[in-house]
Amino acid sequence: MKIPSAGTPISIPDLMRGFLGSGTRDELEGGLKELTGDPWCRLTGSGTLALYAILVALMRRSDRREVVLPAYTAPSLILPIRKAGLRPVLCEVSPRTLNAGSKELLDRVHSGTLAVMPVHMFGLPTEVHTISEQLRGSGTTVIEDACSSMGSRIGGRLAGTLGDVGFYSFNRGKNLSTLSGGAIVSSREDLIPDLEKTLNDFPYPGIRRRLRMMAYIVGLALAVRPLGYTLLYPVVSKLKYTELHTDFDILAYTHFQARIGSSLLARTAQIEQQRTENGRYLHQALNDVEGIRLAEEPEGCVPVYNQFPIRLRDERTRNTALCAILQTGLEATILYPDPIHRIYAELWDGAGADPFPNATDISRRLLLLPVHPLVPRVALERAVESLRKTVEMGG
Repeated sequence: MKIPSAGTPISIPDLMRGFLGSGTRDELEGGLKELTGDPWCRLTGSGTLALYAILVALMRRSDRREVVLPAYTAPSLILPIRKAGLRPVLCEVSPRTLNAGSKELLDRVHSGTLAVMPVHMFGLPTEVHTISEQLRGSGTTVIEDACSSMGSRIGGRLAGTLGDVGFYSFNRGKNLSTLSGGAIVSSREDLIPDLEKTLNDFPYPGIRRRLRMMAYIVGLALAVRPLGYTLLYPVVSKLKYTELHTDFDILAYTHFQARIGSSLLARTAQIEQQRTENGRYLHQALNDVEGIRLAEEPEGCVPVYNQFPIRLRDERTRNTALCAILQTGLEATILYPDPIHRIYAELWDGAGADPFPNATDISRRLLLLPVHPLVPRVALERAVESLRKTVEMGG
């Protein structure tokens, strides 16, 4: 039985609400405002588009043109920065936390910095509160990427609500998925008018695209379950991302997706708890294994893991462990085999020493284990046993 690397438990009642319900995007936006505590929320066609909308809105307020982000994160974040006509500036990542913290991000800030973008990788929160305090009144905006950490909390605050503006993703690999989509939240009243202007320009998808999306969501509901994934794997495997994204669609979020999202949001506490518990189990089971390093969880944080990250002693051991776990049926992944500066030549031409060695080292040694609610505990137990054997045998 194959178990996919990502899975939101979309049920038949969720689908019925999507097809037969009467809710609109306003309902989901209201639910997200209640969840986050932020007074303003708008939905977008993707998390990537959410970032683009934020950047365009900020450009109306400033002539600064640089955006600081970690060297190890989703390469697709470069696309909205480019499309907005801005310049990405990378920073190093901590090997202890797998995130860029205040030191790494703030060291790259200067008078030309429009925004810094702390990213909560894998559901592990980073210290946005410190970054926000340091930059208050500086003219540099803190954009919080909570795409992989919806539900995670630090100091009692929800990831995505600690900066000036935050954004989420509802892509098919995220903690809450409606196949695609995103959301922006903020409590900065001065930013909201410019954000509204930008979002009002996004067109609603045409009927063909909406029908295709509905069909995909039904397929997603079937495919994320072990039995469905096993039976449909020959088809599903062809739909996986295998190439780097080069662009993104500028489209509004649909009412159908919003009805699915509202139905899932009603169960979000249960979904988040299962992710957290699976992550806690893996942390306890692997914490004492020599040759495996786990990311440090910040003090006072409750991580809702998107996937559980582990670092092996070297790339060969990582690859051997990946093959061994795949043989158990659990779809472990590598995610980003290269950091951003090794993907885009304009960020590093390859000459001289690696400017971000930590980011490169993480990309070579990192392995991710699924923790979504549809992963049975026995599958995690088999993965742990496989990992222990691989490490003990020296990879």
